[in-house]
Amino acid sequence: MPDAENRATAPSPVSLAGRRSTVAVDLAANTVLLDGVPVSFTAMEHSLLRYLVENLSRPIPREELQRFLESLDCPGAAFRSIDVYVGRVRRKLGSARHVIATVRGGGYQFVPGPGSTVRGPAEYCI
Repeated sequence: MPDAENRATAPSPVSLAGRRSTVAVDLAANTVLLDGVPVSFTAMEHSLLRYLVENLSRPIPREELQRFLESLDCPGAAFRSIDVYVGRVRRKLGSARHVIATVRGGGYQFVPGPGSTVRGPAEYCI
């Protein structure tokens, strides 16, 4: 029975459930790394993530994010479009999606966890 032999020697699948990736955001270089691999974002997604990172000390209400999107030449940004953009960014962050927390009452906040790093332009100055 060759099929039984193949099953016995085949490696078991690796479970990534519960594994959290590390995120590195470099504001000066405009890069985002997920476990050391660059993540590709659209200009709008990157701008939204950057805004959340720059304001990580506070929750950002949806109304403020809507005004921010409109300032990026996205006039008439629908209130729910913020949720769509945040969802896309979270999807691209994969198992590190936890860094964008939903704030009760209608907003979002970037919450870097252990292993997450944020570098700003000031860190390049001496």
